[in-house]
Amino acid sequence: MGYSDEERQRLTDQAALYDASTRQLFVDAGLGAGARVLDVGCGVGDVSLLAASIVGPAGTVVGVDTDARSLAVAEARARSRGLGQITLREGDFHGAPDVKQMARHRSSTITVSSRPGSA
Repeated sequence: MGYSDEERQRLTDQAALYDASTRQLFVDAGLGAGARVLDVGCGVGDVSLLAASIVGPAGTVVGVDTDARSLAVAEARARSRGLGQITLREGDFHGAPDVKQMARHRSSTITVSSRPGSA
């Protein structure tokens, strides 16, 4: 699958619109400093970036997506914000046993599926 540049921008604009409510949802769900997040279907990284800002440098965010161009955008955005706690991986969640292991490893991991049916 893949997105056009216009769709990537639309998704980024949409994420900005819902940023405050998504942040509150994550905080209400228990996401906090030092937490670990797995963002399945991370796209251009909107949810990963938001999660990284909540978990801080002691936390970890792993974003997984099948679209290399979207991951390149996400990587550039993370770098420009100095968010070294984000790791991005290209691939399908079902074919990435190390990512699945991370999801099972500790109860503090919060898994976010950004695309319907991607988890």
